[in-house]
Amino acid sequence: MSTDHILNVSIVTPAAPAFEGAALAVTVPGSNSPFQVLYNHAPIISSLEIGVVKIEDPANKMVVFAAKEGFVEVLRNNVNIVVEELVDATTINATDAEDHVDRARAHYNDVSGREAKEAALRDLHWAEAQWRAAKLARGL
Repeated sequence: MSTDHILNVSIVTPAAPAFEGAALAVTVPGSNSPFQVLYNHAPIISSLEIGVVKIEDPANKMVVFAAKEGFVEVLRNNVNIVVEELVDATTINATDAEDHVDRARAHYNDVSGREAKEAALRDLHWAEAQWRAAKLARGL
């Protein structure tokens, strides 16, 4: 891919800017399904679910994050992502993350009531996103 086919990527959280850099491709957890943004992608604004954000840098290195809900705006090869929380996958211990998934799943199965179930499901999705991100970052 030509070096002039570069996306400018910016990720911010309520706490602070979290990532700024160039990319060949960005994959985000869209609300309907994950999707990839490449050079000259059509303009779009989309909501994001809890999931994994993958950025392929110009050196073809993959940078992976676990992300909570937010939105993405793509316009003229600028990809602006705003998420509630972002965790660099290289900081996540895959074994601990897998244990967290098991605990979150057990908690979800044990709770009752609509609001408690929704909160437990959100926690389970967040645990699963961190586990998937950790595995992707380590090539598992």
